[in-house]
Amino acid sequence: MARPVFDTQAPKDATEAEPREKRQPVARRKPIVKGGATSEKYIRAATQGGAERTYQEIAVDQIGESAIRDRIDVEEDLDSLVDSIRENGQQIPILVRLTQSGALPYEIVVGRRRLAAHRRLGMARIKAFVARMDDREAFIAQGIENSARLETSYIERARAAAQGVEAGYSQADVAEFLNISRTLMNFMIRTYQSLGEDLVMAIGPARGIGRRKWDALVSAMTQNAITPETAVGMIDHDIAESVDRFEALMRVVQTGPRKAPSPAAAPDRKSYLDGRLQTVRKPRQLVVKTDRTLPQDVLDRISASIAEIVSDFEQNNNGGR
Repeated sequence: MARPVFDTQAPKDATEAEPREKRQPVARRKPIVKGGATSEKYIRAATQGGAERTYQEIAVDQIGESAIRDRIDVEEDLDSLVDSIRENGQQIPILVRLTQSGALPYEIVVGRRRLAAHRRLGMARIKAFVARMDDREAFIAQGIENSARLETSYIERARAAAQGVEAGYSQADVAEFLNISRTLMNFMIRTYQSLGEDLVMAIGPARGIGRRKWDALVSAMTQNAITPETAVGMIDHDIAESVDRFEALMRVVQTGPRKAPSPAAAPDRKSYLDGRLQTVRKPRQLVVKTDRTLPQDVLDRISASIAEIVSDFEQNNNGGR
């Protein structure tokens, strides 16, 4: 049975129960609020307009994705969280909103990694705060949690900013979502749009790679006339860490486009019977050209010779296999 929840006390730290010693160090930035999902501002964002949010356990397969995806790779370093939930259970509820349209009744607002961990574990139900929120309220609530979590990378925030603008949110809302100035937000959007979704996803979140390096990548691509599509093909997908993929791509892009391969050797052309018969030999092709004045019996002999050569080859090479 659902119960209203306005208590700002959470079972544990709002960064979710990942052991600190297992977590990778990330670049830190000043949060908008303290407490993440338990902050007063977060509660207000989830309950604006007098709508209550209730605590429930809901079916995992009834939760759909949000249009704004703040993480490039939700599976990144997910193993430690999976292990924690398997051993200790879910410590922090996710936040979902009721949907007015769509195939599923709920949409994830905060807690994509917790939801991904439950799916990997095959768990049918998940603890959740359920709220009635419009698009703007969900957008702001997601941003507040991201600011408290301090883990989203520069390019992930740039991607979220571009998605927010494309979804029709105001610049003020997008800036609040990311806790940045509008000027910086515009730089971030320009960087993301210059690279494109495919290239950004291929590189990955690249935590610790800041604005200057991303802008340097865009400049190097422009200088050497390398398109995002070409750059995707330059990425070494055998490199596991996204930071290393970024650095490797940067080195390749800065050297400029690869030299074009040497042109193929000119075809071997031969002429017979005063030019009335010509052959053009290419690597995997033989072309025979004839003049109208060439006697018919010459063509018959050429045809017969080809048949004999092929027959002899088949006999000596087991059918040419």
